[in-house]
Amino acid sequence: MSGPLPPASYASYASGAMGEDYARHSRVQGSAGDHGMPLLHRALDAVVLPEGDAPFRVADLGAAAGSNSLTPMRAVVERVRGRTGRDTPVTVVHTDIPANDFNALFATVLDAPGSYAREPDVYVHAEPRSFYGRLFPAAELHLAWSAIAVQWLSRVPEPVRGHIYSARATGDARRALKEQSRADWTAFLTHRARELRPGGQLVVVGGAAADDGSSGAENLLDAADAVLVELVEQGLLRPAEYARMTIPTWNRTLTEFLEPLESEPLAETLRLDEHDLVALPDVILDAYDRSGDAGAFADRLTTFFAAAFGPSLFSALAPDRDPHTTDALTAAFRTRLAARLAADPRAAETHWHVVTLRMTRR
Repeated sequence: MSGPLPPASYASYASGAMGEDYARHSRVQGSAGDHGMPLLHRALDAVVLPEGDAPFRVADLGAAAGSNSLTPMRAVVERVRGRTGRDTPVTVVHTDIPANDFNALFATVLDAPGSYAREPDVYVHAEPRSFYGRLFPAAELHLAWSAIAVQWLSRVPEPVRGHIYSARATGDARRALKEQSRADWTAFLTHRARELRPGGQLVVVGGAAADDGSSGAENLLDAADAVLVELVEQGLLRPAEYARMTIPTWNRTLTEFLEPLESEPLAETLRLDEHDLVALPDVILDAYDRSGDAGAFADRLTTFFAAAFGPSLFSALAPDRDPHTTDALTAAFRTRLAARLAADPRAAETHWHVVTLRMTRR
């Protein structure tokens, strides 16, 4: 979702749209989403199905380029039809913020070999609005799914001082980010509770943190921040631009995820059926351990970082910049980050944390 803007605009959505290479370099997010599949299967076994010829309606919340939506949405189509014994119509609505590349999303969903969208009586739609607002009429949905999206904040209330990552925030900035995260998560749950039918299911896989607030990605984010500081020191990045650079995420602890579900009014409408906190393996470092190719490791991790976080970071650049200097800056960032990562792959070891949750609309 959204990211750092000039100080006067912090109340606006920040640019959390994914980079153009996101669809090809989102396997880390895909592997995280895989941890939600058992919960999705159980949700599909438990959900109250539509009657007669009415369609089954599912929302894919925070779809990005759609590459990580194919497997869960195919599971929805197959499991629902397996229960009904017929080609029950299925309507899938992929949602994301307006800045998302919906052309890429539809190209992925409609053209990918074996896509769920190629099945008969499956209808694909998109909703270009933030899931921190209302997206559907009351009791519209049978199921809602969201994977590796709810850690993005609706806005940056205050930039992180001296770093780009919220886990490194201190003082007032840390308190403001945590409060924004609390408000966003409560809003997300409140709207889904209204949009789901009684007996409807909500499955969320969210970027998370351990009890001490660490996300498991601090090594990588510290490396990226160090490169940006170098670019400031060398005059390629303006100090004011760096000061505005905050990746607009907050990885919640398990306690932060569960808190609004344990008290009224949400406890009256959403029943928490299961949850877990998982530390993910470092799939990119594992590939390096097998190959020993530090250059390939660095290229892959840099490309992942640039696709996932580059748009947020570089939205902070001054609007009066010449496009050529912007291109040179982003290229210098990628080159230097790759060199830093290749020099010591183990120093960038990353074990993202995720929370998985399944809820039922009472």
